[in-house]
Amino acid sequence: MGDYKEKMQKKIIKIYNRICDFLSEKKIALVGAGIFLILLLPIVYLSFVNRASGDDYGYGTYTRAAWVASHSFIQVFQAIVRTIRQYYYGWQGTWFSIAIFSLQPEVFHKDAYVIVVFLMLFLWIGSTFLLFKEILYKRLQLDIWSYRLITTVFMVISIEFIPSTKSSIFWFNGAAHYMLPFTMCQLLTVWLLRYGDEYKRRYLIGILCVMTLLGGSNYQAALFALIIVFYAGIVNYLEKRDKHILWLLAPVITEAIGLIISMKAPGNKIRGGEEFGFSVQKVISTIGSCFAEGFQTAVDYGREKPLVYVGLFFIFLFMLEALRKRTEEKGGKEGFGFQHPVIGISALICLCCAMHAPTIYAGVDFSSGVYNMNYLVFLLAFGGILLIIAKKLLELLKLPKEKLHRTITMPGILFCLLLMFFFKGNIKATTSWICLEYITSGQAADYKEQMDLQTRLMMDEDTEDVVLPFINDIQGPLMHMPVTANPDAWTNMVTREFYGKKSVVAMPRPEWNEKYGEQ
Repeated sequence: MGDYKEKMQKKIIKIYNRICDFLSEKKIALVGAGIFLILLLPIVYLSFVNRASGDDYGYGTYTRAAWVASHSFIQVFQAIVRTIRQYYYGWQGTWFSIAIFSLQPEVFHKDAYVIVVFLMLFLWIGSTFLLFKEILYKRLQLDIWSYRLITTVFMVISIEFIPSTKSSIFWFNGAAHYMLPFTMCQLLTVWLLRYGDEYKRRYLIGILCVMTLLGGSNYQAALFALIIVFYAGIVNYLEKRDKHILWLLAPVITEAIGLIISMKAPGNKIRGGEEFGFSVQKVISTIGSCFAEGFQTAVDYGREKPLVYVGLFFIFLFMLEALRKRTEEKGGKEGFGFQHPVIGISALICLCCAMHAPTIYAGVDFSSGVYNMNYLVFLLAFGGILLIIAKKLLELLKLPKEKLHRTITMPGILFCLLLMFFFKGNIKATTSWICLEYITSGQAADYKEQMDLQTRLMMDEDTEDVVLPFINDIQGPLMHMPVTANPDAWTNMVTREFYGKKSVVAMPRPEWNEKYGEQ
């Protein structure tokens, strides 16, 4: 009996070792990439269903009129300036965001909104891979397949559990105000790292352009940029004592000017109330509240989206393995956060918590894009913290790479799979699941049909007073602000102005069919 148990143990160990040898970083990375692409399919499918709505029409009114009348980019530019001026005095001061809003795709063609999903995914995924390549592959010299695996899993977590699909992928205005500045911040971080190495003028010019534009964007992204520049400047100066780093004061100044212009907009008081303005006391109370809010948000993610932490733990396992492999094969210089782990972790926590400052300070209702920005910066900060912890843990364990793979990585992967099964209900909250459910239920096809009809009716040059059938505003992952029965309602007004009509109203579909017939 003892011999039988011993033989079975040896057989199990042999099979386990074969599995460990077979599951290399490259193979897992390729499987991960395949899964990632499959998960993107329902999202991409909805790009052909997605349509402009509400704010898209409001901000695009002047630019569409200019393009339809002249097809001149000079006229469109003048319309952009007019749009910025109108909203600067009437609603908000974020001049760069307003300029982008006014270029929503349907300004140029009725079917052009299809590009929104592709554009936002390209910017989001591309900037993340660029940032991770700069840090993990070029600076930390991790194995290329480890870098690709870590980044792919990170992107899966980012996209699948983003708080609002509307403001991150499908709705042009929401994504332009939050996702575009976020990708600019990631690009900014790459250029800051490169400028700190070589002090080349092209990187400084890029930093200057990005930060100047962020001064007219959402306040979270502007704050992110200022904090990152501060970190980069301090670290670089302490390490090199090179005064070239002081040139970073130029983009800080230009962003500050842009922010002042944005904050001083008369429209801010219309949107935020007469009390909107600067207060030292409010700033002090906001700082304390930021940390409380930041830690509470991290707890909420664990309670509401436990698979996010499962994914981060999976990434941590391969950070350990990749760092050990790098140490054994290449050695090399460590990054700032590795020499000063407490300072590095504290800085990342401060960055994450600071993202809550603008909304806490303003004290007004805010859009779902704010939650997206909080979530994405949390993931970046938490990823950085895990990288620092991985290095310090390896110093304590002192395990060779092969042993680490068999005793920690593989059991850790199995543990992640068990957790995924345990929290399988959380999968229904993922972006891909929501999109797939919206498609398979028939809602997507129904919405496309209704929006095609609405567009045909709105573009009918022989009709100035348009009557539309009602469209449900609950459209799954998509953003839709429906035209109502009230011709003076805001959505009716901006839709009417965008298409150049005298009036636009909606009525129940049965009544519309009876009066106007199917078209």
